[in-house]
Amino acid sequence: MSTQDQPVLAEDLPGQARARLSEMRERKLFTSDLSVNEFVLVREAGFEPVGLVMGTSIYHVAPQQPGMLKNQSAGELETTTKALNHARTLAMNRMEEEAEALGADGVIGVRLTVNLALDPQRAQWQQYRVWKKWADEIGFRRPPTVQPAGWFQGWETLAASQWKQWTARNGWTQVPQAPWQQATSKASYALGANTAEFIAVGTAIRHREGEHYRNKHGKPFQSDLSGQDFWLLIKSGYRPVGFVMGNCVYYVPPTLLQSTPGASAELTHYTHALYDARELAIERLQDEAEALGAVGVVGVTVSEEQHSWRNTPVNVGNAALQTGEVIELFVIGTAVVPSTPGELGRAALILSANDQIASAGEGGE
Repeated sequence: MSTQDQPVLAEDLPGQARARLSEMRERKLFTSDLSVNEFVLVREAGFEPVGLVMGTSIYHVAPQQPGMLKNQSAGELETTTKALNHARTLAMNRMEEEAEALGADGVIGVRLTVNLALDPQRAQWQQYRVWKKWADEIGFRRPPTVQPAGWFQGWETLAASQWKQWTARNGWTQVPQAPWQQATSKASYALGANTAEFIAVGTAIRHREGEHYRNKHGKPFQSDLSGQDFWLLIKSGYRPVGFVMGNCVYYVPPTLLQSTPGASAELTHYTHALYDARELAIERLQDEAEALGAVGVVGVTVSEEQHSWRNTPVNVGNAALQTGEVIELFVIGTAVVPSTPGELGRAALILSANDQIASAGEGGE
């Protein structure tokens, strides 16, 4: 029996996942988050989607507190860097195991997200800011019994009173939820202190003719390329061999975040600290690509993530100026190698017949 016909179910996959994957192989039913355009182009490239695959890891990251000494220098928090990288790797490995169970050659459209634990102090601060902005725009004045401090305890009582007055003034019979009580676009989860959930999701695909598209380790490749980009890459004579990552958690002390009052000048030490962090992250991404025998990495993105997890709620509005900044530089991309060149036509300029003709007032003759 060939590798594609023989299911390989990793023992650390949950029982429900193992049952779902086995049923999908038996029924030959696939699920996918590909758009219609992506689905068509993936088939055009010679592949078939075999199923939506996922990996997850809920990970406790113990906060690594810098020394906070006078003249503390910037530097990497190596323990936190390794913990976050390990958590992502666990999620990616489980997604790879699901793809292996489906007999896939690879996974495309990989999305790697992080759901951070909810910090009650910071969540309350964000609600306070929404209420404060709303109250200022409406024109509510602070009662004389309330001290003109920045963020005060018990503000919810005053906010509820103002919202009640506002809804009564507008004659609303059904009182809607106040703006500061509504859910935000960025979700947080009560996973526990200093805990985060890492999720990897993508669509597993398999070559229709049984050609070898796995990486040098014999595992399904992983890629964050869209269906369109995957088709273009294959037609250009390259193929993906892996989703590669690099990260670096870096601490910048408060002394490097402060500028001279009234002067405009570069924060040189702060600039160099972030520069070093980016370089370390990119070097680690390149190391992963070289381990896969890649000749390059496409679609590289660099992002900055906040992973402070401070133990004390010191000035949550602008704590960095007191406790320093803890940031993570996170770099991802798709490692590629040359393959048999496909038939890709030469790029041509296309003038759409639907283009509107510019009026005389917009230039031209």
